[in-house]
Amino acid sequence: MENKPAQTPNIVPSPAKKKSSAKDAIYIVIILLLLGAGGYLGYTMGQLKKDIAACGKEKDGLQKDKDELNDILKNTGIIEDGANQELKENLLAMLQEYDNLESTNVDLNDSIAAQKNKINDLLVQLEEAQNQKKKDWGKIYKLTKEAETLREIMKGYIHTIDSLNTLNINLQNTIVQKDQHIEQINQDLTNVKDQNDQLEETVAKGSILQTTAISALAIKVKGSGAQKETNSASKSDQFKACFTVIENKIAKAGTKTLYMRIVTPDAKELSGSNPVHFNMGGKDGVACISRQINYQNQNTDVCIYYELEEEAIEGTYIVEIYCEGHQIGKTSFALK
Repeated sequence: MENKPAQTPNIVPSPAKKKSSAKDAIYIVIILLLLGAGGYLGYTMGQLKKDIAACGKEKDGLQKDKDELNDILKNTGIIEDGANQELKENLLAMLQEYDNLESTNVDLNDSIAAQKNKINDLLVQLEEAQNQKKKDWGKIYKLTKEAETLREIMKGYIHTIDSLNTLNINLQNTIVQKDQHIEQINQDLTNVKDQNDQLEETVAKGSILQTTAISALAIKVKGSGAQKETNSASKSDQFKACFTVIENKIAKAGTKTLYMRIVTPDAKELSGSNPVHFNMGGKDGVACISRQINYQNQNTDVCIYYELEEEAIEGTYIVEIYCEGHQIGKTSFALK
């Protein structure tokens, strides 16, 4: 009988052992990570301490430089104990001067307002520097220099405003002179107009026709047609007026209408059955008859006849001759 070799039995790990091995691996990884983070944190903290120490040294160095600068400013006399108060007074005075600046220029006013804001900011910084236990003379010196710059800027504003004011004054003077010149021109034009009006009035007056050698009478007409002068009211058939329209070179030549107005002894206008209305010096007048003539700026002899429609009355008759609204002749005659 053949002997078979003995077989080693296969041992299969249990599920519980597999889970335990996985947990162990995870724990190992976590521990390694924590160790790494702790090392990095320690390194970082060390560097931070070094940086803080370096900052402290730098701060101490800056403070030392600042103290040295303060000592230099004080010892050399560049700045004195009362400098902060003097600076404050100068800033307040400058602010007042800026308040007194007046300008109609919008852009310039905006710039002035910006400079005033800077002055107020300097006053705030100065107040903060004064409230410190140890005076920061470097800060005060810096503020002083800034204040000087602002004052120089203010001088430029003052010069600009003065220049603008001078320009405005010159412009106003120019405008006044122009206004006076225009007023003088208007006055001259008014004078010329008045002279022209006077001249036109003179020409108008000069163009009025005039008469000379005017006479008026009553006429008796005989059966033969012959005319005979009479002074008897009962025998009068016509009234006659003769005159000469004298030469006038200014008057306009051409057809002229003459109106004969007769006022009776009882102060009535003699008109008959066909009264003639005309312009009698701006008012309505009544003439007994009108007559047209061709006037050529020369002496023109004229006779006008009016035929009575009823018996004349005794007394004085007034005869007036009118042309173009003006009385150019007047006379009278009497009947008994």
